[in-house]
Amino acid sequence: MKKEPDVNTLHLEEPLKQNTPKIRVGLFKYFTKPSTLGVLVLCGLLFVVLFLPPVIGMGDDGSTAAIITGSDLYNLGKLTPKEAMAYFQKNWGIMEYYNDSDNGQITSQTPFLNAARNLDRAYTWDGLFDMRFYGAVIAIFYLIAMYFLFETVTYGKRARWSYVIVGLGVIIFGDTAYTAWINSFYPQALSFFLVMILGTSLILMGQEKLNDYLLIGCFFLSGLLLCLLNQQYALLGLFLGILGISLKYVSADKYYIRICVVGGSLLMLCSLTAFFVMPNGLTNLSAYHSMTRGVLMTAENPEQALKEFSINPQYAVLTGTSYYQAIAPETMDSQEMESAFFSKVNPTGVAIYYLANPGQLYEMLNRSVDSSFNIRPAWLGNYEITQGYAPGAQTSFFTLWSFLKANYLPGNFGFIIIWMGVIIGVYVRFFRKGIIEKNERNTLRFVGLMTWLFIGLWELYVAIITSGDADTLGHLFIFSLTFDLISFIILGKFIHWIEKQLRKVDWEARKQAFLNRNKNKQKQREQRGYRL
Repeated sequence: MKKEPDVNTLHLEEPLKQNTPKIRVGLFKYFTKPSTLGVLVLCGLLFVVLFLPPVIGMGDDGSTAAIITGSDLYNLGKLTPKEAMAYFQKNWGIMEYYNDSDNGQITSQTPFLNAARNLDRAYTWDGLFDMRFYGAVIAIFYLIAMYFLFETVTYGKRARWSYVIVGLGVIIFGDTAYTAWINSFYPQALSFFLVMILGTSLILMGQEKLNDYLLIGCFFLSGLLLCLLNQQYALLGLFLGILGISLKYVSADKYYIRICVVGGSLLMLCSLTAFFVMPNGLTNLSAYHSMTRGVLMTAENPEQALKEFSINPQYAVLTGTSYYQAIAPETMDSQEMESAFFSKVNPTGVAIYYLANPGQLYEMLNRSVDSSFNIRPAWLGNYEITQGYAPGAQTSFFTLWSFLKANYLPGNFGFIIIWMGVIIGVYVRFFRKGIIEKNERNTLRFVGLMTWLFIGLWELYVAIITSGDADTLGHLFIFSLTFDLISFIILGKFIHWIEKQLRKVDWEARKQAFLNRNKNKQKQREQRGYRL
């Protein structure tokens, strides 16, 4: 006997059948919208660059040894120090027993490294750490940051123009000169997406595009991780903490206001603590370069400059030299050199000197800007030694933007001043309008860009006073990144303006006018006795 279907079951199945096409359409629209599609393209690029042979990464200059040890990892020692800089090392050792080393350092990088190490162990359990697991962890957060960035520039734009803007973003921030850092222990791997999230969270809050609680949480968390990444980033927390507290005026919600006040206060406290507790990472090498490749190199009278630091003027013979080429190593490490030279050089003294000599500061800014536009250090290779490439070989795959930037953009601070003027001129009216109308959200686009600008200029200045023109690896990376972020936002706005102007044009009327003009010309030719 055939059983009749239950009436209640029929009623349940009908809504499911009706909703299935709607769900499919919704998923299709989501995955084909510009922001999502841009992230999917970047995901494919990362997979090819970072995880498929030949695997791309960054050579190791030894500066991250303390971070590596702090996560119970160690160098297998298969490469000499010179080879380690020229080639990317994919495999590292995992300590099997208690780590009694006193050289380990715990920073905001450590949780990411520990997560990658645990994933590696769970998947392989071979006693080796594959750098690609760390790259995968960082890549997830990088893709989230890129989604935020794409959402900011496609806000209020028509689809066809949004795809153009997002495509430019893929070319700029998917450049292998940037993404290769993800496969490395350098702090650039984290600062890449942390700085991006800091600015985009503010801009998105102004656009009211995502949840305020999500965005304010992203702002404070990324700010905290950035400050705990390195002692030289720590003081940025004071600026970000004050900014975070001021965000309480954006919303009248009492819980949101409490989060801003507590989060901003906590960020400033952590910033100060990190500055005094974390090792400063400044060595005699940095102090030497801040003088010989900075103060003395730009001074008209190096002997007089040394007197201002209470250093013997005879050391002027070191002007322009690097740490490794100046004096024999035993002399550099001697007690005499320590007491007569290194003990009298510190970042505070160098900063005061530059403020008193703005001409030298401007010359150093010119040099640093020029260096920062090349985000691929020439001494660090991208390939593994087993892949057969020459020492120090760097990939040319998907590097259009980094090539154009390093070779064709004006590498001087005068250009940066003009560039800053354009930024302020374009966006300050939104800030002014928001203040007049007492609508704080309208100010956040300008505030987000100014946050990036402040971070970039701060790191540019810190690089000068700590390492002269010798540090193209650390602080200048962040300056270069913030330059690209702000330029991309401005470029997106310019493309939107072009689209807006084109929409005002009556193309049908222009087409008809063009056809009529051709007809009139043909009639005139026929009247003169000429035929086509």
